[in-house]
Amino acid sequence: MLAKKIEIDNRRTHIMKIIAVMTQKGGVGKTMTASSLAYILGVEHGKRVLIADADQQGNISMLYGRFEPQGIGMSELLEKHRAIGGTYSTEQLIDETPYQNISIIPANGFLMRTNMTLLLLEQDNQILRFKMAMEEIQDRYDYCIVDCGLLMDMTVTNVLVAADLVILPVKVGGFEIEAIVNMEEQLEDLRGFNPDIRMKLLMTMRQKNMTSLQVEEWLKASSGQDCFQTAIRRSIVAEKATMERVPLPKFSKSGIVAKDYREVAEELLKDMEG
Repeated sequence: MLAKKIEIDNRRTHIMKIIAVMTQKGGVGKTMTASSLAYILGVEHGKRVLIADADQQGNISMLYGRFEPQGIGMSELLEKHRAIGGTYSTEQLIDETPYQNISIIPANGFLMRTNMTLLLLEQDNQILRFKMAMEEIQDRYDYCIVDCGLLMDMTVTNVLVAADLVILPVKVGGFEIEAIVNMEEQLEDLRGFNPDIRMKLLMTMRQKNMTSLQVEEWLKASSGQDCFQTAIRRSIVAEKATMERVPLPKFSKSGIVAKDYREVAEELLKDMEG
């Protein structure tokens, strides 16, 4: 059933903002973060949201009911877009979801091949393809939320070259500083193509004990990175939502994790819109 329609404010003061949710550690709530923020911004705030699935696993496409292994989507956008002499426009690769104000460019079963193809190309535009494709639709959406894969492959590199902000989910439990430093170094390598890209940490799966809270505060202070004030608490409900393939804020509207993500979304809107 479609969500209740929300009136959208069409007065625009800026073009579409691209937010990449990225981590190189599994099990820290990456896809949960991307899918929850997309749902809250689109359904609850009336923002025009485009999800882009840049993860070979296609999990966010599954959550939004749009994963087709043999379908068209991100692979065609990077390999067969009309901006590089192909046949597809960006709009042709966008699918509607069952949720108001939310569209998606899904992953399909060909992203691994796409990464290899782009890696072997010797063309100046091989890491600019996502950016070029997004420029076609920059006035149609307020936000593009990208669920990135765990590897810094050619698909993810394309996304980061276009992104305004990278959200890095961090779960306290070991090697967090190394992960943050590594991510910042990789972003620094890309600043020649995207000098304005920023990174912001999001603490996820927070445990209710003093040690975890102390480590979290130390991490915020010592990393030198911007960080969301809200942390995402741990809850079994998040895992149940994934199993049911339903965005968390819809599955558990009044749960603690949905509440946390709503507060993160408020912070994000203030950050991006002032």
